[in-house]
Amino acid sequence: MPGAIQLTENERKSILELHKKNTSHREIAKKINRSTTVVTNFLNDLLKYDSRKRTGRRKKVDERAKRLIIRTASNKSIPCSNIINDLCLKMSRWTINRVIKRSNILKKMKTKHSPALTTAHKDLRLTWAKDHMTWNSPDGFCYCWHGLGKEEDIFSTRVQGGGSVMIWASFG
Repeated sequence: MPGAIQLTENERKSILELHKKNTSHREIAKKINRSTTVVTNFLNDLLKYDSRKRTGRRKKVDERAKRLIIRTASNKSIPCSNIINDLCLKMSRWTINRVIKRSNILKKMKTKHSPALTTAHKDLRLTWAKDHMTWNSPDGFCYCWHGLGKEEDIFSTRVQGGGSVMIWASFG
């Protein structure tokens, strides 16, 4: 059966004050709206009250490991199994995934697909940019703003072309 809510500091002080005035345990319990058992247990052993260790399973991931996992996941786009190997952690990839999901810093985003740029594409882009380059913004002032955030990851989707089909047949 789970334990009840522990006595607050104010409740403890009021119990001690009422006990010094020789008030009975039952009257103290009525005044602070708690059970007589709580009052009796508190007064029997003042030093041991609320010093018991809490039972239960220990957490697999401590705060330091959480920070390491989140830092690694935010700096690199690698799978959870690689994070385990990089940080030499002894836990499953699902635990790593849970830590990342629970963090408010990172969020899952779909990777953007675009074909890989060849050197010819880059040269064409550069010449176009030089032709259309103006340092004036639309409102006429000479300043430009640039986002300093991390660049978005782009997954290359250029596919191999020119495949052939081979057909085997036998006539008998």
